[in-house]
Amino acid sequence: METYIPDSSGINSLNGFSYQIKVFVYYMLTLNEGMQIEFETIEDVNIKKIKPNEIDNYDDNFVNKIIGDNFNTAIQVKRTNITESVVSQVLLNWILLESSNNVVTKFILFTDADYENVDIMFNKTAIERFNKITKSEKDSRATISKVKRMYKDKFEEFEKVYLSIKNKYEFVSLKDLDQKIADSCSVHFRKGGVNEVIYYLRIKELLQHVTVRVMESINDKKPNICCYDEFITLIEDISNRITETITQPLYSDFKKLHTIDISNSEVANSREYKQLLACKLPSVLLKHHLGFGAYYESLRFMYMESNKLGKIQDIEETTYENFESAKFSLKMRNADQPYNRLEETKKLSNAHAENEQIRYGSSIYLTKDGIEDIQISWEDAKDEEFET
Repeated sequence: METYIPDSSGINSLNGFSYQIKVFVYYMLTLNEGMQIEFETIEDVNIKKIKPNEIDNYDDNFVNKIIGDNFNTAIQVKRTNITESVVSQVLLNWILLESSNNVVTKFILFTDADYENVDIMFNKTAIERFNKITKSEKDSRATISKVKRMYKDKFEEFEKVYLSIKNKYEFVSLKDLDQKIADSCSVHFRKGGVNEVIYYLRIKELLQHVTVRVMESINDKKPNICCYDEFITLIEDISNRITETITQPLYSDFKKLHTIDISNSEVANSREYKQLLACKLPSVLLKHHLGFGAYYESLRFMYMESNKLGKIQDIEETTYENFESAKFSLKMRNADQPYNRLEETKKLSNAHAENEQIRYGSSIYLTKDGIEDIQISWEDAKDEEFET
């Protein structure tokens, strides 16, 4: 059995945005009956068009809200050095929010303690802020220009809003956010009743699912809203899908966070890709099948984490036996072609696989280089070199 290598893909590949999601989940875990939490954008942001290493540049556009019967908390997350420029932009956003019909009872600036930030949010007086805003010559679409138009020649009104925010403001500098989330999940995910690996797999699944939902809502230009009842239902669903005997992360979530780029040289040079090319699949189906393989490989890591080595062996041995049966059947019918091998193998059942994507994915995984004894070939080795 090969050495286990932790899976660092998925949410962590989103860099700073993953921190936004983790803060959202951190506060989600505080929900009680009658409460809801929201993740929304102040301005339009298309996540699909933003490179992962650039997403931190858009954090001013994201805001979390926790809403209850008699409170409404707005949370701005900053995983960076808190500078005058940063607090100025946050304040501008909050001034617009406080000036709207939304009744906010608390404003929180949330930052990572690793940056050793100090609270400088209100180091300047209202008149200093007001003068800077009125002197701004930025584009009319800029946030500062919106505030400038709203409070032109209205310092007293501006000061009232400014001081209102100050009175409702809280600075949070939190260390070890991952551990804080893990601690907060202890009751929800029954930490005392399951082994540690299962417990952390449930947390990972929660983070992945929330990430997908938030990204979809941003692209749909709608806030992501999660009420207490919906949150508890999600917790129960995850707990039922990831147990001591079952490990079944949502394929739909995995697919949305793990895109397949066939122009990537590592993908294009892989044996599993070349084997699928032999099946003459259109690119969309080729990507789907590579996705099945990636999903199974990720699940395989989870099985290894939870010491379910027998589970891996049963799935893969059964998959290989299905392949051998399919190949023989096709030869007897004079229909032994790469595509037919793939499709006939996929049709055969595998009681050890909890869903079709695991069943399909295990067959793609077994076409990889380095598989011994049970390696699958849609096209036999003697014909394996072909044009790409």
